[in-house]
Amino acid sequence: MASTLTTFSLFLLLSFSTVTSSFTSTTIFDAAEILSASGFETMAFNLELASQTLSRSHSLTIFAPTDFAFSQIPHLPLSLLRYHLLPHAFSLHSLTSLPFGASIPTLLPSHSLTVTTDHRHRHRHHIRLSINNVTVNPSPVYNDGTIVIFAIDNFFDPYFELPAKSVIRTETNAKSSSEIIADLAACLSARKNEMKWSFGETSSVMRSRGFSVMASFLDMQFLGNEDRPKLTLFAPIDEVMATHALNVSDYSSILRQHIVPCRIAWSDLVNLEDETLIWTYERGFTVSVTKSSNEMLLINGVAVIFPELYFSDWLVVHGVQDVLSVAKGAPDSPSQNVTVEHKDGKEFQLGEEINIPAQHYHFSVFH
Repeated sequence: MASTLTTFSLFLLLSFSTVTSSFTSTTIFDAAEILSASGFETMAFNLELASQTLSRSHSLTIFAPTDFAFSQIPHLPLSLLRYHLLPHAFSLHSLTSLPFGASIPTLLPSHSLTVTTDHRHRHRHHIRLSINNVTVNPSPVYNDGTIVIFAIDNFFDPYFELPAKSVIRTETNAKSSSEIIADLAACLSARKNEMKWSFGETSSVMRSRGFSVMASFLDMQFLGNEDRPKLTLFAPIDEVMATHALNVSDYSSILRQHIVPCRIAWSDLVNLEDETLIWTYERGFTVSVTKSSNEMLLINGVAVIFPELYFSDWLVVHGVQDVLSVAKGAPDSPSQNVTVEHKDGKEFQLGEEINIPAQHYHFSVFH
């Protein structure tokens, strides 16, 4: 046992070392070279000039204004440049999955971009992305999973705000909160056995997108028996995981607190009622789904910054900005059971605890 823990500790120390070195990499210079080669000379030049004053990041999303847009601004302030950089590599799918009004943190402290895509007019063959009411070219200039570059015709306005009550439902045929909960309850109640399944593909994708530490935790875990379980993982970014001084005994607990025993797609997550509580694999630990004043989705008060960074038929991973702590107002024990009816007429009890002795994991549902 001691040998196993020692091996696990060394494995994670190597992961932290890799993370630390990645923060001091040449990501900014690589991005500048790509921009220059793609015809965004002015953006490339300014990015190189500012490289020493920008926060280093394992991955980066760049919104690159055209040279003409730069010509309209005599002196480019560093703050405006920071406002066009995201500290993670966001794919087009991730950005178009965000609901209208969602906030996206940038490298400019306390300043976020706002999604202004009107999903009511979405067309299968015409992908549209709008941020701060500026149209973003949906075809990335460059995307290798670590650096993603999108072209824009104009600069984003750092003082942009949505008009009051500008709320657009993400899907015209979106499920109600009770329907979503019933579907997830059915998913949970249908599972009886678990068995070992590989997280290899998931871990690889997570590492490529700046979630190496949580990927390492995942690599060391279980999964159990005949039917592969459906799961949702809320993965904190490497920067915050690397600053948490964890004991070996804490690793499993941290992971269980971030795993929900059912697959919750982003479209379902954003349509849950405010303050919906969800049990996790950690006994007695719940996550609370809320929204900020600017409609950013929060899990225990922590912003979801990379929706569906990994998605499969049994597992979805959402990137979050920090480690999840105990939800404010979360009960110490399940609330009274509430009966909801699934679309096939079958009723499910929400709020009850289900124990799996073989795995020693807490296994329950929404309440």
